[in-house]
Amino acid sequence: MSEANNSTPSDRDVLEGTGRHPDEWFAFLDIAGASKWQHPQIVGWFATNADHLSNDWAESLAARYAAARGLTIPE
Repeated sequence: MSEANNSTPSDRDVLEGTGRHPDEWFAFLDIAGASKWQHPQIVGWFATNADHLSNDWAESLAARYAAARGLTIPE
């Protein structure tokens, strides 16, 4: 993940850093029912189902998913 700033990684950054486009991750999460989960549950899904990802990527993708689906994002 680019450390240049604290902004949301681009789609290209996500693809290069995780091996999948954000839309692919979001589709997996939708199938798993993540739109009804809290942030820690989404991060936990990554730990269980995509354990090759760093915690930073899991946190970033979880926050980005929540924003895309209109969920509450923790501070």
